[in-house]
Amino acid sequence: MTFLTDILRFVAIAQIMLLLGLLWWGRGKRQDTIPTLFFGLCIVGYLLADWSPMGDHPTLFLPLLVLPFLAPVAFWLFSKSIFDDSYRWQWSIGWLLTAVVLVHYFAFFQTRQAFLPLPASIQMLLDWVLQMVSLTFILLGILEAVRNRTADLVLSRLQFRTVYIIATAGLMVITVLSEVSLQGAPPPPVLDVAQKASVAGLTIFFSLRLLSFKPGFFSEIERPAPPIPASPELDERLLAQLSNLMDTQKYWRTEGLTIRHLAEKMQVKEYRLRQAINRHLGYRNFNDYLNSYRVREACAVLSDPEKRDLIVLEIAYDLGYASLAPFNKAFKDTTGMTPTEWRRSNTL
Repeated sequence: MTFLTDILRFVAIAQIMLLLGLLWWGRGKRQDTIPTLFFGLCIVGYLLADWSPMGDHPTLFLPLLVLPFLAPVAFWLFSKSIFDDSYRWQWSIGWLLTAVVLVHYFAFFQTRQAFLPLPASIQMLLDWVLQMVSLTFILLGILEAVRNRTADLVLSRLQFRTVYIIATAGLMVITVLSEVSLQGAPPPPVLDVAQKASVAGLTIFFSLRLLSFKPGFFSEIERPAPPIPASPELDERLLAQLSNLMDTQKYWRTEGLTIRHLAEKMQVKEYRLRQAINRHLGYRNFNDYLNSYRVREACAVLSDPEKRDLIVLEIAYDLGYASLAPFNKAFKDTTGMTPTEWRRSNTL
């Protein structure tokens, strides 16, 4: 059983390294490439951490533990880099990674050497908290795949979300929950083999999918995809209808407007509308498309001296926002200022 586990372990590692190599070759050193490479290396570290020969070489084993310690956080960052088009590296993330590593090393050495005289109940509580922290980051990664799913205009990424949620996230949750239930005991051989087989299968699947990802899946690919050759005249009519509805009739003011509601209003298939906005107008997220209209109008209203009496909340409601928070976020993400700061600097 151990032999089979090791075979599956190194098949998975080989596939992950192939996947990372293809990714690096195809995308280079870009901001959202790093979380993917980091997550892949963390999985490799996780697979090696419970390999029995590693325990005989502490100079390799102890530094290697950084990777499995950070695997849940890396999973969350990986999810953000794929599904959050506004993802940017922040130094606060670096401090978070450092804190997670230090706490895990403290718990590891405390368990192995008990250098602090902690009661058994406190030690169990510490282990439980660490597992819950890991599970929290995994759940945050799943939420990134779920959040704004209906607003995603990149069809290949939209389809990928479901596979991602069910397969990758499910495996990681099962892994953490099994570790919690085992409470530090080694897993049964059958569970160990099943886990390694699942990781190997998923890495092979994602390696094959990477070779077939369409342009636009990753956010830094800016070259537009060619129009759909089957019905270019349909795209022209659809875009003209969309322009009339949004530019002339200002349908974007509709509160709670979604891509589905807009497609029903235009009497077109939803996937056609997604493709048109993504491929021809360059937007990857429907909310960003709506915000382009709403923030532009907000800037005009806030700069108008005759409308100084309008409060920001009233402007947000008039533009189709259901509350003030999403309006403030969209406005600051676009202009770099809050609505109040914009009004102050543009109406002097």
